[in-house]
Amino acid sequence: MRSMGYLNKSHPQWLRSKFLQNIATLVSGTAIAQVAGLLFVPWITRLYGPEAFGGLGYFSSLLGFLTPLAALCYPLALVLPKRMKEARLLFDLSLKIAVGVALLLAAIFFVIEIVDREVIPFPGSYLLVPIGVFLSLWVMAYTQWAIRCGHYRLIATVTVLAALAGGVIKVVLGYLYPSAISLIAVTVAVLIFNLVVLSKNLGGLVKLTEVLSIRARHWAIAKKYLRFPVYRMPHSLMAIVSQVAPIVLLTSFYGAKYAGYFALTRTVLSAPVTLVGKAVYDASYPKISQRYNENLGNFDFILKLTGGLALISMVPLAIVFLAGGTIFSFIFGAEWERSGVYAAWMALWFAFNFSNKAIAAAVSVYNMDGFLFRNGILNMLLSLLGFFVGAIYYSSDVVSVALFSLFGIFCQCLLITRVLQVVRKTESKKLSHSGM
Repeated sequence: MRSMGYLNKSHPQWLRSKFLQNIATLVSGTAIAQVAGLLFVPWITRLYGPEAFGGLGYFSSLLGFLTPLAALCYPLALVLPKRMKEARLLFDLSLKIAVGVALLLAAIFFVIEIVDREVIPFPGSYLLVPIGVFLSLWVMAYTQWAIRCGHYRLIATVTVLAALAGGVIKVVLGYLYPSAISLIAVTVAVLIFNLVVLSKNLGGLVKLTEVLSIRARHWAIAKKYLRFPVYRMPHSLMAIVSQVAPIVLLTSFYGAKYAGYFALTRTVLSAPVTLVGKAVYDASYPKISQRYNENLGNFDFILKLTGGLALISMVPLAIVFLAGGTIFSFIFGAEWERSGVYAAWMALWFAFNFSNKAIAAAVSVYNMDGFLFRNGILNMLLSLLGFFVGAIYYSSDVVSVALFSLFGIFCQCLLITRVLQVVRKTESKKLSHSGM
């Protein structure tokens, strides 16, 4: 009877109720926060100059690059443990590593400040970088804990309140002290706000008096989830390189104007992926992990969700592919038609990236981080090869962008196929064991 129950366990109830509610909660929170942030932009841009935003951009880039390294990507594993005690230990380990990395960064930036102040565009405030990295990591860990516990409404609420608070403080400081330091300080203050609200609602998960003590159990849990620093951390770095590479290459081969076209296209096309795709991933990850720990099936759910997202992406993909240039010219002006031409090809890659969120969520659950890492290397190499073919043999920016996108789709298909194979194989093994 157990085996029959396993075979017939399906997921329509998730898709009709709780699961969709979780996605809707996350999407609505992110959407409201983005709209709230946009409302402040015209005001803020009139108070701060380009240099101030340049300093903020530099700081944000450093946080984006250093935060995944700060705890060796261990927070991404918080959803996986079956036992709450093990998850708490993993949370504790993440913070201990983050403290050590933050202290190391403080020392490095202190030396840089002494040797060459011009390297940092916000001199005198180098400590904001390690503080920001540590706070970002702490917020990331608490957010992953909230996802593990299903507190999606809390995540959405914090996102909206942080956007509103950040916008108001930036405007106030803009009248008093309009500088890069003000914008950076607000970013740090928003991180503190997130941390306070999340920790107050989720409870204390670590004793600050023991934050520097590392025991045998910490080494054991670090070894158990070693695949995260070994595979997921370099994969995160490769993702950053893949973001930067086309901008650098377009500038080198064709000029900064073409890099600008690409940047606008990526910003526009990534919006729905960020808004809806991330919500799907965050809601799918704990659900897939929970069912895996309970020896229940995930194959049907992952397949149906991937197919559903693919169907959803078809209409906007077709519109952008057929009329990208016209749409971008109408919305952004005739000079941005080239961005629309890029969009026709880049939309294909983004459609696959949008559709595979349940696939990506299953990777760590089924211990496929090593495959994801190797797939990421292949993706980066093929994408770069496509660009160089377009640049060297065709001398065309459009062909370069098109081949860069199309060559990357192969790895997306490879990832989807391989994950589904592993999930199916794992469930078949569990089924045979349960039937014995």
